[in-house]
Amino acid sequence: MTAGPEKFIRLSLVGRDRRQPVSIVSGEEEFARQLKGRSVQAWEVLFERHFDPIYRYALGRLFCREAAEDVAAATFDRALSMIEGYSYRGRPMLAWLYGIARNVVSETRRSEKRQRATGVLDSLPHRSNGHRASSILAPLHVDAADALVSRLDLQQAMRRLTQVQREVVLLRYFAGLTAGETGQVIGRPETAVYALQARALAALRRQLA
Repeated sequence: MTAGPEKFIRLSLVGRDRRQPVSIVSGEEEFARQLKGRSVQAWEVLFERHFDPIYRYALGRLFCREAAEDVAAATFDRALSMIEGYSYRGRPMLAWLYGIARNVVSETRRSEKRQRATGVLDSLPHRSNGHRASSILAPLHVDAADALVSRLDLQQAMRRLTQVQREVVLLRYFAGLTAGETGQVIGRPETAVYALQARALAALRRQLA
């Protein structure tokens, strides 16, 4: 895992006034102003509220704990570097933060694809007949193999959902957002979130049955 966002935030905000009060109840616009002012307390509140949900969201996209941790850390690193360009236009900062996480996940997946392609090319000269030895599966325990199959089944099932259905499932059931919060992130009313959620779960049940 990369250096934690807490450490990054503290190093980046060194010398700032830690006593500056944080007021979220006064509204998103005021909270954004405090974040832009590099309030340590504001950034700590943002981190404490959203690091775990963003980690779970990334885990649902990548199915890898280490990669999800790196995505969550990179999301806050990038948010801190991009905050000057943020302007409140009616949508909550939550939507902006998840937009960053979505981009980081996409970049991570592209990087992984390039690494896999390179690994395949590197391995070709070492194969004598184009086949892998059957003993490659020997170290796998039964429970580990079952877990891998289940994970692949879920990955395939998730990929068959529409993009917006997949986002609703990830935000509701992995990140743990409410229907209202999910609607704010994807730009849909709460009633639409419930409808998308119902269709997505029905599709997953059919595919995983």
